[in-house]
Order: sequence, then structure tokens, then C-alpha cells
Amino acid sequence: MLKTALANLRAHKARMLLSSITVLLGVGFVAGTLIFTDSIKQSFFDSFARQAENVDAAVTPAGGLQVSSIANQQDKKTVDPAALDAIRHLPDVASAEGRVLGPAPVLDKTGKLVKENGGTGVGVSFPTDAKLGYFDFASGHAPAAAGEIAMDKSTADDKHFAVGDQVTVIDHGDQRESFRLVGVFDTSTDKTYAGESVVGFDTATALRVTGSAGYDQIAVRANAGVSQDHLVTELKDLPVLDGSGDTFYTGAQLQTELASKATGYTSGFGTFLLVFAIIAALVSALVIQNTFQILVAQRARELALLRCVGATRRQVFGSTLIEAFVFGALASTAGFFAGIGLSKGLSALLNVAGLNMPTDHLVINPSAAVYSISLGLLLTVGSAVLPARAATRVAPVQALSAQLGETRVTRKAGRVRVTIGLLIAAAGIAIGSLGMQNQNRSTGFMVLTVGAMVTFVGVLALGPVIASPVIRFLGWLPGKVFGPTARLATANAGRNPRRVAATTAALTIGITLVTMFTVVTASIKASATDSIKQHFPFDYQVVADQDRAVPADAVAKLKALPQLGTVAAEYDGKITINGQSEHTGAIDAAGYGKLINPIMKQGSIGDVVPGTVGLQENQLKSLNTAVGQTVSAIAADGSAVKLKVVATYEDSGIGMPDAAVSVPDFQRLLPSKGPDTVSMLARPGVSLAASRAAIEAAVDSDPLLTVNSVADYKNQLNSSLNQILAMFTAMLGLAILIALIGIANTLSLSVLERTRESALLRALGLTRQQLRRMLMVEAMLMAVLGVSLGIVMGGGFGWALVHLVAKATGVGSLAIPYTQLLIYVVAGALAGVLAAVVPARRAARQTVASAITEA
Repeated sequence: MLKTALANLRAHKARMLLSSITVLLGVGFVAGTLIFTDSIKQSFFDSFARQAENVDAAVTPAGGLQVSSIANQQDKKTVDPAALDAIRHLPDVASAEGRVLGPAPVLDKTGKLVKENGGTGVGVSFPTDAKLGYFDFASGHAPAAAGEIAMDKSTADDKHFAVGDQVTVIDHGDQRESFRLVGVFDTSTDKTYAGESVVGFDTATALRVTGSAGYDQIAVRANAGVSQDHLVTELKDLPVLDGSGDTFYTGAQLQTELASKATGYTSGFGTFLLVFAIIAALVSALVIQNTFQILVAQRARELALLRCVGATRRQVFGSTLIEAFVFGALASTAGFFAGIGLSKGLSALLNVAGLNMPTDHLVINPSAAVYSISLGLLLTVGSAVLPARAATRVAPVQALSAQLGETRVTRKAGRVRVTIGLLIAAAGIAIGSLGMQNQNRSTGFMVLTVGAMVTFVGVLALGPVIASPVIRFLGWLPGKVFGPTARLATANAGRNPRRVAATTAALTIGITLVTMFTVVTASIKASATDSIKQHFPFDYQVVADQDRAVPADAVAKLKALPQLGTVAAEYDGKITINGQSEHTGAIDAAGYGKLINPIMKQGSIGDVVPGTVGLQENQLKSLNTAVGQTVSAIAADGSAVKLKVVATYEDSGIGMPDAAVSVPDFQRLLPSKGPDTVSMLARPGVSLAASRAAIEAAVDSDPLLTVNSVADYKNQLNSSLNQILAMFTAMLGLAILIALIGIANTLSLSVLERTRESALLRALGLTRQQLRRMLMVEAMLMAVLGVSLGIVMGGGFGWALVHLVAKATGVGSLAIPYTQLLIYVVAGALAGVLAAVVPARRAARQTVASAITEA
């Protein structure tokens, strides 16, 4: 039977090759994801590990190891600078360097702020001991004097800086300082600094420019023969560090911690990609199973003859699985090598989407090969089990039947199948309804996902019931346009509903997910637009970058502009209320009701005056208070300030703070240099162009201030969401491609199966062109069926998700992007036609005589 199975594979090489493409793509996506994840993990580790090179001991602040872009400077902890001098005086220390990481906005040659990935620049220190450095220089050298600066290669290339140029940096006091560029270095992986521009100084200059109170890390190199553990013990015994709460690492521990950080950066992202890879693999499994079912049906006479010459049921079953194993092993191995190329494609795709995931090295671990090839074998052999079992039911006497192997109309789905399908679908809808009503978004999402999956299984079970009437409905218009050939195609597509349902199931999965993401994305856009219009109706905002404030003179200039009507300064920060740290905001009294208008539950937002506070409705329970009662807030001097709760509100989708207080109370509780944002409304009758020009002129002298309009915000939101949707669609595109290949595969096998039927149609006068058209319309109807079912289910699941968010937050409006969904239908129809090109050409090339002979 082994020889028989191998001979059968050789005899049908073209058929197996077409079937293997689905396995190759599915395994390739899984392999590509694993290889890509391993590659970016290695890139991150190499970059992070440079910080531990030649380091025998390290001291970091109590907040832990900092390896990425700067956090909130107000809450940032550092190592006491006095510790560095004490460490350098230890006899076992060869050298010690304080490492600084902080804000350092850079201006380009035109005087504009350099913004990379939304950030305004990171400043780092360069050590005097080159062995403790962790950047490679592309040109020049590290800064060693107060007037020198180094810059990352990406920024230098983008902004056309070269060694010898003057570079202007804004220090922590908002003063401009000029430096001479002496070196250009490679940060290795942009993600280390969140893609921001990076500049470097000598250590003293870095402390002054960034305004850091101390070091983010002290790296220590030991003298020869001194163990790392002994060195750390000496560091802990230093009076300046004893009891400081700082964290100590040996060099080995530091490297392990950095490796953990690198893994943390990539593990979640790798899981995200793997989900899409598994979807593609499952779609492949559906296509493979359908292919084997058709092959077994077409080889019924051959299998019966084997039974006649003595083959047992077990041998027939084994022979079919052997074919699946060999075919799966070859396709999976080829898929793994294709995955190497796909890993590069994933990198390019994510870079286009704005997610710069560096892959400095291509890492191919043996585990990636084992996992992906094993998955391919499991899917292939597993998908062949049921068809192989069906092959054993062919009786030897059936070999004498002249009709065996001919196309037959399958009977409709039985009552048991229909009943089970309806019960499963109903159960899924019920589970999903429970999830939609859940106030907890995370729990509700999980329950809703389970309900969606159960519903989908029910719909798949009902596929044969749904297929025939939908195909007849979809075939009405082509029948009117293309005449008898289209009506023949409709009849062909509808007479085997089980096969059609199995063929289109894979496509339905992909389109369901794409449609769901499309509906959710459109709804987020609509909800954000509605929320801004109703609850945050500003025309412009002036925003201060980093942790800086809008200067008082800039606020005064804006308030004096005759082109503006309402101008209100906004403040934001963390304030302790009733023992809990709460996100608290304040706005000038003129802004309440005009620039901020949340959904009120009790009271009015205008009631928030000095001595009072407004709270989000969901904060009342956690703060153990109610409207009319007082809460205790802790002022900057440590004193308690009593505030009366006068109003409650919902978030309204505009990022309302947990608590809202008056500006005088905010300044008392959390003194600041100025507001974070100034929101404005243009004066009635003044054009938006004129008002914006006036605002930009008022703040033009300060490069750290950014002017945003409500249109800018909407465009930025739309651009971000469109990028996300494009990335999701591209990820699911491979699953959809596999499904379309499945349609082409099914149609190719169907052409072989219907050779005599096609010959009879040709003999009755059907031309080659009409035969091709018939097969193309048939494929188009199957594709549109899968797309239509996917749109209906995806739209339903998208609506459920939007409803869940609206139920939990009070914000959310459903938006159906009809034009985009229509494009999916048209694209599906065209893809179906393209999938039928090769099978149709093959069928049309045969002469009537040869077709009858082959049949």
C-alpha cells in the first residue's frame, strides 16, 4: 500500500501541487512569524545587552532598570550623584560612569522642533571610559567637552546634519543651547528610544541639559581579579548607598535583566502575529480537508478496485493517510523555507504601518522549523482523517458501477444537522448577548468572543442549508446579464451545497474578521467625532511638549487675540484624594460648558468652583463618597484640603479626568509652571484660517509649543486607525488568499470530475468561451457567497463589540461603512473570477472527443 500511495502521488503531481500551495502558505506564515519574532528578539537583546558590556556591577534607582524612552520626569527616581564619587574611590573599582537619560528636544536647521514618532528627543550621556560605552559610531567620536554633541544616525540623515554642524537643543529650562556635532552613532534598534531622536553629551552636560537630579544608572568596571559578587557587596556597604533603596546588579544579573526586558518587548507582539498565523493555518486545514474529500470521492472506483484485489479497510485508510503525510511533509518543509522570506515581508509590512520592528540579524532557530513543520503535518494528516475514513466505506462491488465517480447532486442537509446547527448558533448568540451586557469590558469581550466562535460553528454547520438559496439569489442578476451560461453556473454551484459550503467556509472566516475590524474602526471614528462635537467642541489647542508647560506670556498673548472668543488654560496631574492617587484636571472657569461639556450624571460641570470637586461617576464608590459630601485632598505642602463633591460625570469619550477641580485649587494642590494645554474657540465671524494664523504667530517664537486644530486631531485619528485596519487586513490577507486558492482547487477538481458533462454541453453547442464563462461565474458565485456570509457575520460581531463598549463606557455609536463593504463584495467577485481562470482554460482546451474518452 505504501508503493500504491506513492505511485498515486506521482500520477497526480499537478493536483497535489495545487493542493500543497495552501499548506505551504499556512506553514510559511507560522514559520515566518516565529522567525521574525526570534529575529527582533535577538535585535532587542543585542541592543540592550550592549549596556551590560564590560559592566561588572550596576546601581539603578528604586524604580528599576530603565532601558527605553524617558518616563514622566516629575515622578522619575535617580541615583544620588554623590554615589558616583564614592564608588570611584573604592580600591577594587577600575572605573565607574553615571548614565543619564532625559528629555533633550532638538531643532532642525530651519529652527523647527524635530519630532520622531511623536517624541521630541532624548538626551543621553557618553562615558569617559570607552569600555563602558554602548553605541557604535558611524562617523566622528563621542563628545568629551561641554560644547560637543553626538546624534543618532537616523536623525542626522533625515535632517541632513553632518559632523562639524551646529546643533541647537532646548534645555530643561526652555533655553536654546548650541553645540558642535562631533559624532554620529547607531542606536541599533530605534525601539530602544521609542523611535525618538537621540543626542549625547558628556556626563556633566547631560545632567545640566536634561535637568536630571541624578543618574539613571551607575555602571562599574572592576579591577582584574575582583569578582562581581564581591564588588556588589562593596557597593552596598557604601554609606551613601546604604539604605538608599537603590537596586544593585552584578554584570551577569544586569545582562539577565536586559534579556528579560528584550523578551518583554517582543513576546506580546509575537503572540499577536501568531494569532493571525494560526488563523491562516486553520483556513488551510479547511481547504485541505475539502480537497481530500473531493479526491476520495473522485477515486471511489480506484479504491473499490483495491478492495476487489484484497486490500483491507485498514490498508485503504492507511494508504490515504500516507499520501497526506508525504504531501504534508513536502509542503510543510517548503513552507518553512518560504517562511524565511515571509519574515522579511512581515518586517516591511510593519514598517509601512509605522511599527518599526528592527531585525538586525536573521535568526532561524531549530524550534521554529520543528513547530511549523509539525503544525503543517498535523493539519494535513488531521484534515485527511475523515476523508480517509470515508474511503474505507467504498464497497468492492462499487467498482463495477459505471456511474461511480460521476457528479451527483448531494442530498440536502438532514434534519439532525439542521437542528444541531440551529441549537449551536442560538447558544452562541445567547452567550454573546451575555457578554454584551457585561459592564466589565475585559470580561465582556472574552464572553462575547466565545459566543462569536460558537455562533460561527453553528453557521458552518448550517452552511449546506444556507448555500443553495443564497446561490440562487446571487445568480439571478448574472443569469439576466449572461443568459444560459450563468444559469448553468448557478445550477452547478447550487447542486452540491455541502461542497460549496465547505469551499466557502475558509473565505468566510477571513472576511468575517476583516469586516468586524472595519466596522469597529469606522465606529471608533464616528464615536470620536461625535464626542468631540458634543462634549469637547474646541477649534484649536496649543500643547506643550514633554513635561513642559505653556509659558504664562504665551497664555496671555493667546487670551489677548481679537480673533479668538473663548480661551481656557487646562492643567493635568496626579493628586491624592481620600488616600488614592487620582488623575485630576482643571480648566479656567470660562472653559466649563463651552470647551468641556461632558455627560453629566448629577449637578453641572459649571458648579466646579474653588472649594469643590467634580468626579467621574465610577469614582464615587472607590473614594467612598457621594454628591454633597466632602473629600480630602493632599496639598503640595502635605496639608489636607477639604473639597465638596458637587457634580458627577461620565468620561464621554474625551479623556475626562477622574476628578475636576478649579484652577486655584489645582495650583494649591499641585503647583506647576503653567498649563499643559490651552484650548480655544474662534470668535464668531472670524475664519478658521485667520484665527489659526493669529495663534501660530503668537506662539511662533517657542518651538516647544504645537498648534493643533480639531481637524488635525480627526485626521491624526483617522490616519492611525486606517494604518491599524490596513495592517489587520494585510495580516488576514494571507488567509483570504489561501481560501481563494481553495476555491480554485475545488473548481479544478470539479472540472476533472465533470469532464463527461462538459463534453456533453460542448456537443450540444456550448462554445469554449461559454464554457469558460460558466466556470468563472460559478467561481464568482462561490466567492461572493463566502464574502456575503462573512460581511453579515462580521458586521454582527462588530456591532456587538461597539455595543459592549457603549454599555461599559456610555460612549459609542455604530457606523456601517457601506462603500467599503461593497468594495469587499466586488473584490471577492473579481478574485473568484481570477481563481477560475486556470481551471476554465483547462476545461476549454479539451476537445469533445478527448473529453468523452477521458471520462
